[in-house]
Amino acid sequence: MTREMKQIFTRRITQANSTQLIVILYDMTLTYLKDANTAQEIGCDQEYKKAVQCARNCIAELRNSLDFTYDLSRNLFALYVFADKELAGNRIQEVVKILKKLRDAYHSVSKQDDSQPLMQNTQDVYAGFTYGRTDVNENLINYSGARGYCV
Repeated sequence: MTREMKQIFTRRITQANSTQLIVILYDMTLTYLKDANTAQEIGCDQEYKKAVQCARNCIAELRNSLDFTYDLSRNLFALYVFADKELAGNRIQEVVKILKKLRDAYHSVSKQDDSQPLMQNTQDVYAGFTYGRTDVNENLINYSGARGYCV
């Protein structure tokens, strides 16, 4: 994952509620799996292993975030365990298919979730006030050391 992608995910996380965070985790996992495919195509084993391990870590986070008071969590847990085993066996394509469908389902649910973002006191990012030669410049507002999760 590129530095720019990490910054994009970081910005999304700071503005996300709990349902949107799950969508972001799916997006991160799919990005790592895309990176793994690219590394495999060019024969870079070290980068491939690193990308697969990062994807497995994201799946572990998805698995750990389940609330087992809901019956659906048991089914999702089984899918996450299956996906993790498939990645351990270097079978990425099946995992991508499953995760894309789950991501789309959570994305639909997140559109209906109007809860507040989990993080408060975050920097506001405004894009487009000034333009560089090749891209849009971004300005950060409200920089403070007292940023973080709301309680």
